Amino acid sequence: MHFDRLEISYFRNLSAVSLELSPGLNFLYGPNGAGKTAVLEAVHLLVRGRSFRTQRSSTLIQHDQEFLTVRGAIKDEHQGSKTLAISKDQRGRTELKVNGIVEHRLSEAAGLVPLQVMLPDLSNLVFGEPHGRRQWLDWGTFHVEPAYLSELRSYLKVLKQRNALLKEIAGGAGDQANLTPWTDQLIDAAQRVHEKRTRYLDGLSPVFEELLARLAPELRVQLRYQPGWPIDQSLRKVLGDLSTREVKSGYTQMGPHRADVELWVGDAKANTVLSRGQGKMVASALKLSQARLLTTLANRTSVFLIDDVGAELDEGHSFQFFELLGEMCCQILATSTLRLPLREAGEGQFAGAGLRVFHVERGGVHRQD
Repeated sequence: MHFDRLEISYFRNLSAVSLELSPGLNFLYGPNGAGKTAVLEAVHLLVRGRSFRTQRSSTLIQHDQEFLTVRGAIKDEHQGSKTLAISKDQRGRTELKVNGIVEHRLSEAAGLVPLQVMLPDLSNLVFGEPHGRRQWLDWGTFHVEPAYLSELRSYLKVLKQRNALLKEIAGGAGDQANLTPWTDQLIDAAQRVHEKRTRYLDGLSPVFEELLARLAPELRVQLRYQPGWPIDQSLRKVLGDLSTREVKSGYTQMGPHRADVELWVGDAKANTVLSRGQGKMVASALKLSQARLLTTLANRTSVFLIDDVGAELDEGHSFQFFELLGEMCCQILATSTLRLPLREAGEGQFAGAGLRVFHVERGGVHRQD
């Protein structure tokens, strides 16, 4: 899957931008504040319905305009050519169209475009809270398990209802006898989520280890899935043992919403022994392994958004990273304040797929190659 064309209107400082993209490496360079990251942000908005920088969509729209639009023409390995378009207005309304037809589910675009995002804070995938690793795991499972998204949503819906009842009971307004059917539903939904996550991670782990060995041969890291409750006990038993505490606290204390993908170096957790640079290499391997597995299982290629290339990896590891992306035939939109380092590192690897260079300045994007 790749974008052939992007059109961006009234998005931050991008008033009217049109890009004809390569299916390989698209390199955008220019000074800070020129609009490079805004291009990536616009693609993210188109595919996922939100920015990766802010939750306030009104700040994305140019101050003298009523709405923004982002349009993309894509080619899919299985479904052929499609068009995506998203608009947001100052009132917070969002409209997504697929092939010109309004689509009410923003997840439809996310399903069409496997999008990987690599920002300067990439190492947080290793050093940050479990929430980020759960999102990473859910992204991968969603793209290879068709029913996963609906099952995850079902679990979260039951979780919300159960938590609401727990709060009522804690406040003296609810009957604890009514908790049992919600607990039964929660356990059933949790098991389905757990099985799909586990199956996905079992398939991903050897791919991750292989790619990490190529990207950083000096590192050995293992992935261990923690489901959100003690692995040697059933969730039913755990929730039963926690019932008194849950009623007092007013929320469900264990389940898939508390899961984590732990990274281990020998007998130590990776976040306690790795440097920030090593953490970026491990996080890069996590992203690469998802793209590789998706290609293997579903014959689908991914689109990578990489902001500030020099901030992610040093020159040697960058070369290995882009070489791996080239082998997987991924489309890349990458930004940097410098032109030559990435061009020299990537030109040979992406010669077959095509390399396009764009200069970004004051909200204008101009092809340079």
